[in-house]
Amino acid sequence: GHGHAGPDRHDRHDRYDRRDDRRPGPPPHAHGGRHGAGPQHNWVRGSRIPPQYRTRHYVVNDWRGHHLSPPPRGYHWVQNGGDYLLVAIATGVIAQLILSQ
Repeated sequence: GHGHAGPDRHDRHDRYDRRDDRRPGPPPHAHGGRHGAGPQHNWVRGSRIPPQYRTRHYVVNDWRGHHLSPPPRGYHWVQNGGDYLLVAIATGVIAQLILSQ
């Protein structure tokens, strides 16, 4: 048949449109950065921790005593409750998370 190319092309078009429809939204914790709102298990890799967590009070110097691996150069461990965050010292961006269960 000569009309064969037509329906085929339409089909493919349809599939793309449908898949476009359910765009993934932002993760539920994307807007959970408010201070003191609920438990603090809203850390995400690649996000930035607030300045108050980059003070001496939270920074883990005795990482060995906490059974942590040595932080790479330019990073330090930060403790928040039972959670440990490996954070870039210069930017505060989280490189690794160890969350308490």
